[in-house]
Amino acid sequence: MSNKLFSNHILALLDVINTYSLGLWEMENNMISLDQKACALIGLENVKAMAFEDFLNLVDPGDRHELAVTLQQVIEKPGASGSVDCRVFIKKEKNYRWLRIMGKSYLNQGKKILLGTAQPVEGKVVEYLTAKIDAMTGELDKKSRLNQCIFEITEVLLNTDDAAFEQGFQSCLKSIAKAFALARVYLYKNHLVDGILCCTEIYEWCEGVEPTLGEDFTKDMPLHAWPKVLEQGQNYNSLIKDAPQQICDLIPQGIGSILLTPVFLKDLFWGFVGFERTGDCPFSQDEESTLDSVALLLANSVIRFDLNKNLYLAVDKINTTSIRAEVLEKFAYTDALTGLYNRRHFMELAQSVIEKAKRFESVCYAMILDLDFFKKVNDTYGHLAGDEVLKGASAVMKNTLRSYDLLARYGGEEFVVLISDTVEEDVLHLADRIRDSIANTSFVYNDTKIKCTVSIGVAKGLPGSTITGLLEKADKALYMAKELGRNRVIIEPVSQPG
Repeated sequence: MSNKLFSNHILALLDVINTYSLGLWEMENNMISLDQKACALIGLENVKAMAFEDFLNLVDPGDRHELAVTLQQVIEKPGASGSVDCRVFIKKEKNYRWLRIMGKSYLNQGKKILLGTAQPVEGKVVEYLTAKIDAMTGELDKKSRLNQCIFEITEVLLNTDDAAFEQGFQSCLKSIAKAFALARVYLYKNHLVDGILCCTEIYEWCEGVEPTLGEDFTKDMPLHAWPKVLEQGQNYNSLIKDAPQQICDLIPQGIGSILLTPVFLKDLFWGFVGFERTGDCPFSQDEESTLDSVALLLANSVIRFDLNKNLYLAVDKINTTSIRAEVLEKFAYTDALTGLYNRRHFMELAQSVIEKAKRFESVCYAMILDLDFFKKVNDTYGHLAGDEVLKGASAVMKNTLRSYDLLARYGGEEFVVLISDTVEEDVLHLADRIRDSIANTSFVYNDTKIKCTVSIGVAKGLPGSTITGLLEKADKALYMAKELGRNRVIIEPVSQPG
């Protein structure tokens, strides 16, 4: 599902929602977009956007009316929810499967969004449809409660403004604790103190045990006090009786089991989320998997809130003291015109990608893209028209690349991409798709259609290559592409380490 369908307000949560197998749908102009999880469930090979009528054609004729009416009622009333059991034709199985489609609608920046799940209906169909939710027992009932918990906290974190964030976030921690029978939920955030990686407890909810938030030993704590597996990206799941003494010293009396889930952002260890319960009841594999997603959802919400808070503080300081605008720049990481990363932030993120490639002895690729004869566009149509071309070309690049490829505006009409975890053939295919898409797109300004092409230089870096050296190689390839007539892709020979 393309990220362009959603506002920046919920993009930070999109990966979490997909990880938990929630289908994030958007209905607009009678079109329905399904994420990868939803497509896999109904047997579609790729993430799709399709006419709602086409989607209904996959449903058994006897179930279509109820499904259409229910979804329409939910979509038209933000905050409404509903569920329908229906038979959906699974192309790979060449048969119908009973699915329960559940959804709740939201109004986000004027757009109506349907957030929902689809899950197989097990057991006898007639009995299941008659008994509905009341007949669900054991594990099915537990999964239903957990799904409801995810809906509730997602709703709070999507719709709570920054002024009420602290209160809303605490209510989410409480909901999680109740759903999973926890005595304590907390977040630790990492930071550097005199060059040493430390962590501090920033949020906590507990019941029946002593809180630790605000205690001296939870502030600026050296990270090595916690299990080493967290820094390696692994969970720590243990009964307290089996944990080393250094862990027991950090946990309140009465706790019987603990699950610590690390949170990484672009391979940087941001912090971790802790879940604890009383009694010797270990966390199951299903619980651990679900709480992984919950942890990332919570951390992303805190990150978004912190970013907004820093920006508000910077703007307020500028407005009240009239200091130079450069003060705000240190809080910004995107290019104001295109919405892509700016050059400074790209270099920061690229360093992490390069270090990861070195650690795993893998290769990565850099692209430098330059719009051809862009000065002529400005001279002929004006700079405002040129801005529209830059924004349009940026959108083409973003929609063509994968979500985890690193794309930035490098300066002027020049863009840069860093790609890892792929092979040279695929990189060149991506580059040529960008080139072809831009060449075949008409950018419109004041009803005037403007055509443009792009030249692309590609460089391949071996493990140990520096980002500076890799970009120099890509720039040489770009120069060759310009010299050979523009509107083409050229790859530079392998970049040696250093």
